[in-house]
Amino acid sequence: MSAAVCPAEAGAQVILLEQSGRLGGRAASFSYRGEEIDDGQHVLLRCCTEVIGLLARLGKGESVAFQPRLSVPVRCGSARARLRSSALPGPFHVLPALLGYGLLRPRDRWAAVWGGAALVLGRGSGSETFEEWLEKHDQSRAAVARLWGPVCVAALNARPGTAGLGFAAKVLREGLARPHGGDLGFFREPLSEVFSAVVPYLTERGGEVRQRARVTAVLTKGEDVSGVRLATGEVLGAEAVVAAVPPPSLAAMLGGTPLPQGLAWRGERLRFAPIVNVHLWFDRPVMEEPFVLAVESSLQAVFDASSLHGRRGEAHVVLSQSAAEKWLPLPAGDIEGALVPEFLRLFPEARRARLLHTLVLKRARATWVPAPGSETDLLQPITPITGLYLAGDATPTGWPSTLEGAARSGRQAADLILSEWDGRGDKGRPSQTKEAR
Repeated sequence: MSAAVCPAEAGAQVILLEQSGRLGGRAASFSYRGEEIDDGQHVLLRCCTEVIGLLARLGKGESVAFQPRLSVPVRCGSARARLRSSALPGPFHVLPALLGYGLLRPRDRWAAVWGGAALVLGRGSGSETFEEWLEKHDQSRAAVARLWGPVCVAALNARPGTAGLGFAAKVLREGLARPHGGDLGFFREPLSEVFSAVVPYLTERGGEVRQRARVTAVLTKGEDVSGVRLATGEVLGAEAVVAAVPPPSLAAMLGGTPLPQGLAWRGERLRFAPIVNVHLWFDRPVMEEPFVLAVESSLQAVFDASSLHGRRGEAHVVLSQSAAEKWLPLPAGDIEGALVPEFLRLFPEARRARLLHTLVLKRARATWVPAPGSETDLLQPITPITGLYLAGDATPTGWPSTLEGAARSGRQAADLILSEWDGRGDKGRPSQTKEAR
């Protein structure tokens, strides 16, 4: 979607092909018991400028509600705390959040301040893990368990021991160094409803969106791309093709032959991390806050989906477990048996409610693990095949596998297309005919 909007604005006739029946990929929703359920619980930061820009283009800027200022309620057993930024200019706006964090001793809070300053200043080696960096910068076990670790898992879907310092620093620096950069934004609508706005956006500009349209082949003529073939046998001619698919799927679309130099996939060295979401429905509201972070607990992030979407009556709560390797192989009943009692322990107000039904969703390959050096295994968006561009998780954007990284990868491909057309002059500009896609 991100790759489609800019060429459409520039006058290209764009066809967006989605092989599933819903838009958004891993950021999609589906119908369950009469309710639209998000496949994953996605949260934006205000520093996610490319996603915010895409939503604004699609007329969906209001679909995300941002906090006026970063405020994260945290529970640790019966203790409660809050990470709250101030109105000070960046990066000083996060000082009150760190110095006032009641789950750490004063000494650890000051150490966290100096650690945050070192992150902002870019001190550290790209070859080390975030955990190694934290140890070098005198962050205590309590600080890692109650501050840095939960933030790392939530932002990167990876624990400090596996996350590369560069990726952790990227996200934290964007949130720490810029005023309001770390403000949290929550979707107020199901994700597929949000992203369905791309349909009228493209059709109004002469394009179209086709769902359940599976591409079986990317067609070439000599060294140039010429179009794609669908599973139905239909052939669509194209001046440019953006493939936002896993590289193994791209290899199959190119005939299964050895890929040209520059398209050879080295991603076998990449590891993927799972996310497990446990959905709970109660007969009444059970949370005071729409979002809570749990530390030193089997729970991680807890969302009141009903409150976030403005629904009343039954309460829909989501227990979102990132870096969920320990939960992935377990049956749904075992996962519920471990996490529901912990939820009731941390949220005693829920004990008075009746649990109506549950749903466990697992995504085994939710994101790739941003380990040190993993960006070298990604593919560049420009390929040896003229007119074929890549987007998605396979391409480096400087961001980890997030909504922002996805939007940036699409914009990157779009910019390359427009740059190539501009380089050809007026004759290279796409026409408005049906053949120019």
